[in-house]
Amino acid sequence: MRTWLPVLVCAMVIAFESTPYLGADHTSAPLHKISEALCGYRVDAHWVLIHFLIRKTGHFIGYGIFSLACFRAFWITLQNVALRLLRQLQGHGLAILATFLLASADEYHQSFLPNRNGQFSDVLLDCCGAAVLCFVLFLVMRAAENRRQARVRAVCRLEPEYAEAVA
Repeated sequence: MRTWLPVLVCAMVIAFESTPYLGADHTSAPLHKISEALCGYRVDAHWVLIHFLIRKTGHFIGYGIFSLACFRAFWITLQNVALRLLRQLQGHGLAILATFLLASADEYHQSFLPNRNGQFSDVLLDCCGAAVLCFVLFLVMRAAENRRQARVRAVCRLEPEYAEAVA
């Protein structure tokens, strides 16, 4: 249960955000006030573009975080995979696939709401967020594995009896 709970929580947050109450027509005013407070000046002249960018950045980051939660769950679930690299690739692939499926279902659901519209471009944006964050995590994990292997090799050179035990 603890393995998949973060995935469920992320999916529930996305489902909550997919309601009519958080459509662009309802988020514009509060985000406008926050933007003015952060920027220190009126953003009226460019508000349509700024609001669009805030919402699309939310898609990118939100679904990227969902994909990382999925990767974690698949990483734990796939413990029996012998090769670490294969386990990573399977976990990332399944996480991106899960993100695609959730994003598609979300956009399909939004197509039935009066103040929302389902757009396949949002699904692609969501999948890009998933792919980018998964790729960054992949690079971090590979770097950590390379450092770990370098430490093991250094210890094996210093302590030959340890090398025999590891082999």
